[in-house]
Amino acid sequence: MNKQQLRQGYLAKRRQLTDDEYQCLNLKLLAQFQQLDLSTIRCAHLFLPMVQNREPDTYLIRDWLKENHRDIKIVFPKTDFRTLQMFSYADDDDLVLEVNKYGITEPVAGNEIAAAEIDMVLLPMLIFDTRGYRVGYGKGFYDRFVELCRPDVQLTGLSLFKPVKNIDDVNRHDLRMQVCLTPGQLYNWPR
Repeated sequence: MNKQQLRQGYLAKRRQLTDDEYQCLNLKLLAQFQQLDLSTIRCAHLFLPMVQNREPDTYLIRDWLKENHRDIKIVFPKTDFRTLQMFSYADDDDLVLEVNKYGITEPVAGNEIAAAEIDMVLLPMLIFDTRGYRVGYGKGFYDRFVELCRPDVQLTGLSLFKPVKNIDDVNRHDLRMQVCLTPGQLYNWPR
């Protein structure tokens, strides 16, 4: 299947999740995240979930990191839909979050952090394939953002669903993750 078909199918599949199913999947996803070796991570970029779209609840990951890995700086994205660029802001006392017109919670004020400081990027997605490619919402924000990061940045996907075998229309601009977490399994694709 191509990205558009997968996007439509998995958006619908997410919407069918009950509140209990969604909560259970997120707790299992957190348990998978807790198994990662974070010893080399000093700065982690977490997307903020659009709960209305049943995105993985990264607030659970944020809270766990703040409790168990206080040395890891957490940053959140701010999108510019005019330029299709993304910027990172530290999750600190100066951070101010608001919901934008697209329903995305993001920084409106705070301390911007350079992409080169980021060691791990948690990638939102609708689905991924067994080769490590993902289907996002189709604007390419993360594809462009990762180009600004260091070459050794760890790309870690979060998916509520198991992978499909193949995304038919992957192209040279698509990111290939090193790790993807699902509620039931961790997938690896070494560089």
